[in-house]
Amino acid sequence: MWECSRHSGPVRSKQIMHRVPSLPGKRAASQTSFRLKWPLPLALLSCCLWLGAAACHAQTAAAPSAPTYEDVLNRMTQPFLDQRRDEVAKIHTRAQAEARQAAVRATILRLIGGLPDNHDPLNGQVVGTLQQDGFHIERIIYDSLPGYHVTANLYIPDHGHEPFPAVVVHAGHGPFGKLGGFGMGSVLARNGIAVLAYDPLGSGERLQAMNPATGKSWAGPDEHSQAQIPISLTGDHVSRYMVWDAMRGVDYLATRHDIDMNNIGSFGCSGGGTLSAYFIALDTRVKAGAVACYLTSTEELLKSIGPQDGEQVIPSFTKSGLDFADWVELAAPRAYAMISTTEDMFPFAGARATHDEAARFYSLYGAKDNLQWFTGPGHHGAIRPLMPQIISFFMKHLANSDAQPDMTALHPPPAKELLCTTTGQVTTALPGRTIYEINREKAKMVEPPKANVTSHAQLAKLQTSLRREILRVTGMEPADRSIPAIDFTTTEKHDGYVLKTGMFHSRTGLLLPVRIAIPENAGRHPALLMTDIRPVETWTGSGSAFEQTAVKGSVVLALTPLPWPKSTDQDRPTMGTMLPMTSRAFLIGKTFVGMRAEDDLAAVNWLAAQPQTNTHDISAFAEGSSGVVLLHAAVLDSRIAAITLDHSLISYQSVVDVPVHRGVTESVIPGVLLHYDLDDLMIALAPRRLTISNPVTAAGDVLDQADFRSALSRVYEADSALGLSDHLQFLPSAQ
Repeated sequence: MWECSRHSGPVRSKQIMHRVPSLPGKRAASQTSFRLKWPLPLALLSCCLWLGAAACHAQTAAAPSAPTYEDVLNRMTQPFLDQRRDEVAKIHTRAQAEARQAAVRATILRLIGGLPDNHDPLNGQVVGTLQQDGFHIERIIYDSLPGYHVTANLYIPDHGHEPFPAVVVHAGHGPFGKLGGFGMGSVLARNGIAVLAYDPLGSGERLQAMNPATGKSWAGPDEHSQAQIPISLTGDHVSRYMVWDAMRGVDYLATRHDIDMNNIGSFGCSGGGTLSAYFIALDTRVKAGAVACYLTSTEELLKSIGPQDGEQVIPSFTKSGLDFADWVELAAPRAYAMISTTEDMFPFAGARATHDEAARFYSLYGAKDNLQWFTGPGHHGAIRPLMPQIISFFMKHLANSDAQPDMTALHPPPAKELLCTTTGQVTTALPGRTIYEINREKAKMVEPPKANVTSHAQLAKLQTSLRREILRVTGMEPADRSIPAIDFTTTEKHDGYVLKTGMFHSRTGLLLPVRIAIPENAGRHPALLMTDIRPVETWTGSGSAFEQTAVKGSVVLALTPLPWPKSTDQDRPTMGTMLPMTSRAFLIGKTFVGMRAEDDLAAVNWLAAQPQTNTHDISAFAEGSSGVVLLHAAVLDSRIAAITLDHSLISYQSVVDVPVHRGVTESVIPGVLLHYDLDDLMIALAPRRLTISNPVTAAGDVLDQADFRSALSRVYEADSALGLSDHLQFLPSAQ
């Protein structure tokens, strides 16, 4: 009863990284669900073959050691943490502390897109009551936003004097939602404190991406992260809606005569601890708050499991000078209980650092005793031994009672008796909206109108604007023409060309697998850059387009994009394996798209510097999520004369529009739709040729030519106005 949801999400064990691949990798299932064929430029041959051709006169050198992706991102992150530490150390007075609070609050609200400015009727209703020993449970439904229903259980003491103090209990990650609140709710209610236990987005009766055939979520246990992706594209963050659900719960409590609005508390553990931390910080009606098994420090978190689920990863949070301690410090001088276990996956050492910093902050208010830290042995969520302290904390600060709490554990009623809907899900029982529908409506309000490009002057203006906007929203550094180092490990003589295999020095500091074919014939030759998220050795072997292009006399550079080694995180049903890695980048204002585009541009620099390359004839090919990257790189570098994409995302808008997105995690750019979409990039490539085969929506559906032309109508209209007949080409998969 007292264990938190066992994880803050699905278990994310620390990734085991391998220095050198020994076997060809396999594409994540989320990337292959829509895969048909793989037509490639020039040869247009299927080429998912392991290199098996015999080579002559092979020369081999030892592979260089390489940092991991985690190493590299931690190095990028540390300066932001150091700068924040220096800034906090300068705070010595209450006035300075209050100024810090105001600045931090404003920054957080800006980063999450603010809180919804909506106070429509709650439409609160009690749909049933369940009597228990010493208290009763009311089954509640209220509206957080119009048509956006929240299901909750309200535990009301049977004894004592109204109005009662009340604690909002936030459920941890897991399928049961508010049902997990019975332990806390029953004990607090028997001790004279009401409890509102509600279903957060994606839990209990509030699945948002439900498969009607199974009654379960398409996203499995990752609904928060699934929802965060389309929300992030419009510049918002899923936490704004999750915190608002709790705030509107307090609004509902304010409508009742039996609740004391001067004594509101908050509690959550694990994922619920995240929500409790956010809620306490942003809603000053909370008089006393407790956060269990979440608070740590960014520095320690990055050394261990790293960032976790979508609501816990606010883009640019660390870059903006924020850390876990800021959530606690925003509550000062209100009563606050940090609750930590020594073996938690959220590192205990980080919790100690956060507590020590926050304690100094509280002392500036003369309220050091208002911050308490309850600690005990055990792993994540093992807070049973600490429950008497937690209950006493709320009794003291909300009920002004120092009495010994009644810790009698009751057996919970059958789950169905705590449900608020007839079907067990608001999406099937009640007319209303999902979070995806709400985000689509918000997108229509905030996305800038699309202007048609009808002249070369407008085209030039778009190109100039995009070169500026791309750097800003992707987190890219300004481009330069420096030549990247490549450590070659093998050299093999083939028929008409030399094949070199090695490690490419990414601008990030990572080493990425690369294969390069150099023609033996003298003179300048066409050059081709090829990128694919799969390990390079799996698609450059015998019969591949790489080999066919090399045989025809081109310089070919095939690159596996970062991260390398690849993620060993578990494969999520709709989001693949890269979510923890993209999350690390988001915290410091970086994106996979931006970092990979920097490497594409560096690869072009390398090709252009080779004496065998005709610099006026450099083309590029990208497959899957690498296509979005190449579009960005090509807009920034006009040396890329022609681009071919296969199985590439058709638009970011489709991520917002589809009911369930799949396989787009690596392409996410927070806030991108406030600036541009992929069709803008395609227009800006004109007059260079862009060929697209097997274009896909965010749902993973391959478009036929008619739907392709409809989806990219702005591009075709621009081409027509500019007199360009062959800028955009659709390549049927059969060719």
